[in-house]
Amino acid sequence: MGTAPPPSGERFFMTTHRIESLSDCIFAFSMTLLVMTFTFPSAGSPDEVEVVRVFLKEIAKFDRYVLTFALLAILWITHHQQFHHIKRTDRRFLWIQIAILMFVVMVPFTAAWMAAHSHLHITNLVFDVNLFILGLLFLLSWFYATHRTRLVDDNIDRKVVARGMARSLLACSVAVLAMALSFYHPGWSNYAFILTPLLLFLKPLRDTAK
Repeated sequence: MGTAPPPSGERFFMTTHRIESLSDCIFAFSMTLLVMTFTFPSAGSPDEVEVVRVFLKEIAKFDRYVLTFALLAILWITHHQQFHHIKRTDRRFLWIQIAILMFVVMVPFTAAWMAAHSHLHITNLVFDVNLFILGLLFLLSWFYATHRTRLVDDNIDRKVVARGMARSLLACSVAVLAMALSFYHPGWSNYAFILTPLLLFLKPLRDTAK
């Protein structure tokens, strides 16, 4: 994969392997950074009561940690599914991927801010917007690659293309729902993202990797 010749007239050429390698590193780094949403007892020698108090306070963030980790995992899987079909790249597509990775790196920051101040509208909204932009960029990535089979095989199944578009549109739609909920119930708005993995189990959205 990634060894097909560049489109006619395209002078810039890079194999997709370089993009995939960088993307894997960025996703792994961002998923690891999520643990930094937790804080620890103050320096020194805290007693057991202090440790338990801090632990009980931090465990309340665990559900959001799991949710954000799962969302990053879904994005990584989506990225892998796209590149299963993408055989070549060009300069514009490369910059789309860089934009995706820029906002992936932002997720640990927006997630930490949201977890620390989950009762505030602005912190939830920033996190939701971060996920919405990623959904749009994944949609743009897939559309750009598949439009007129620019970066994919000419015989790609149209159902595969449609499923890829539908998955990205789903991510955008759930993010919009979360943004709307943040105006009414900030502390609960990000739980709308639970819909993402649930709906992806629906047969029309599952990738058959053909």
